[in-house]
Formats: sequence, structure tokens, C-alpha cells
Amino acid sequence: MSIDHFFSRVWRIISIIGFGVSLLFIYRGLPDPTAVHFGETGRGDGFLPKEEVFYLTAGIMTLINMLALLLIKNIQKIPDFQFTLLFSIFKKKGGTKIKETLGHWLHMLPALINTYMILVLRALLLLNDERTYNQDFSYYPYIGIIALLIWIAYLPVRLLTYSDYLEE
Repeated sequence: MSIDHFFSRVWRIISIIGFGVSLLFIYRGLPDPTAVHFGETGRGDGFLPKEEVFYLTAGIMTLINMLALLLIKNIQKIPDFQFTLLFSIFKKKGGTKIKETLGHWLHMLPALINTYMILVLRALLLLNDERTYNQDFSYYPYIGIIALLIWIAYLPVRLLTYSDYLEE
């Protein structure tokens, strides 16, 4: 088992558990109705019942995680030699290594989304609290963009770090 395999699976499992636990605690703290859209003054001007926020968030995250697993399972069915054709710049690394790394990389995307959604739910809770509604969360999109760029760059960088495949 490689460090990529261990890290991608552990992060994914921890992020799913963390998302579920934080969703339950945040649901408990949200007012009914919950402000989900905020005007220029920072006050809520679009509202949803907190049950809808809970079920929509849980449903969307479940769907994202299931679709990612379905994609990974289908990629694992592709023959190894096809990966040397798709990633011709990395063909010296071997199709099996490319396929394994791609699987680990794809496992990291839902983990990244789960982790980011924990931050978003926390911000939603704080914005709906009278004591903390005026905090600034305008840096959250930047965190998401930077995390996504790191995820995108991870695959080619990781493939470049592998030594060339030698047939025996």
C-alpha cells in the first residue's frame, strides 16, 4: 500500500465522518428559517427552512461521493495499456502506475469537496447567528480555488516524481 493510497482513503473517510458530524451539529444550531442568501448589508434576504438546508446538503454530498466512486470503479475496468495512450507524456511510468495514481487522485476530489463543505456550513451557521453575523467570509472562495488548483496540479506532479517503469 502506497502513501497515496493510504492518504486518499483516510482523508476521504475522515472527511465524510467530519461532514456528517458537523452537518448534525450545524443543523441543531441553525435558526428556522435559515438565511441562505445575503444582501449588501450582510443581512439575510433569502431564506429556506432548516430541514431543506439539511436534506439538500446531505443529498448533494451523498450524490457527489457516490458518483466519484462510480467513476473510480469504471476507470479501474479500463485496461492498463490505454493509460499509456491517454497520458502519452507519462508513458515511461507504466500504465499500471498511471492507473493507480489516477484512482488515488480521484479519491481526493470528494474528500476535498467534503472538507470545503464543512467550512461552508460553518460559515452559514455563523452568518445566521446574531452575535457573529457580521464576520467576513469573502476569503472562502479563494480557499476553494487554491485547494482545487492544488488538486489539479497533484496528478502531473506526482506522476513526474515516479521513476520510469522497467519491464523484466
